Amino acid sequence: MTYWLDAYFYFIVYSVAGWLCEDVYVGIGKKKLVNRGFLYGPYCPIYGFGALIVLYPLMMLGDHPVLVFFGGMVLTSVLEYFTSWIMEKLFHERWWDYSTYRFNINGRVCLLNSVLFGLMSLVVVFLIQPHVEAWAHSIPLPAMETFLTIFTIGFFADLIVTCVHLVKRRNVLQKLHKQIEALQTQFEEETSIRIRSMHDQLTEVSTRIGEWVENRPELADRLDELNKTMEKIQKIRTQRLSKAFPSRFITGPMQDSHVIAKYLHQRGQEQKEENQEH
Repeated sequence: MTYWLDAYFYFIVYSVAGWLCEDVYVGIGKKKLVNRGFLYGPYCPIYGFGALIVLYPLMMLGDHPVLVFFGGMVLTSVLEYFTSWIMEKLFHERWWDYSTYRFNINGRVCLLNSVLFGLMSLVVVFLIQPHVEAWAHSIPLPAMETFLTIFTIGFFADLIVTCVHLVKRRNVLQKLHKQIEALQTQFEEETSIRIRSMHDQLTEVSTRIGEWVENRPELADRLDELNKTMEKIQKIRTQRLSKAFPSRFITGPMQDSHVIAKYLHQRGQEQKEENQEH
């Protein structure tokens, strides 16, 4: 096979292997099967990319396992850090958070995981890769090309469907943020209370806005739209990707808006229930 076909085949193998490891690791704790993949298919691309950035630079250091260990630690940690950062910038959500772990960097990477990645780099370079390479070279070129073509079609179809879902979720969050910003602006103008100066008191801010909204019947239509947006977010939380990453959370200004919107939505639901009882 050519150099690029080799690399692509390795990417697929380690993406699938990473998906299996994630599912087994999480599934044992939850005692059930869990699809931990970002995509719908049985693969985690970050493990495939991680394997490639470890294999090609570090295979040349085969006689120096210590260098392979530390090189694997650094390379995979950089990949994990920037993957977390890029996904947060694109979708306004933190997909994993190591803030509770010791020796972490902005909650995106931590020493424990980095050490494990270093150990896995040793396993991949010295134990697994020789067998994967032999397997790849044992497959006839026409069969390999057919397999890679079929995989590519399925992979990109999967990627498109997943990205469409994420863009829809991001758009809903942005819509919610704009709705809350509009309420905040009017609230600040009428009460002279600057919400941005109360960033650490969101519960109090939410309560004040809730009381203010209740005395403004002309805001009923705006609240109805806000409730519809919140219901869309709640519906999204029941979908597969949310279940695969249950600990992910909204970040930045979107998070503040979501806290206020959640409070207003819950307050509205409670009032509806009270009215139904009477």
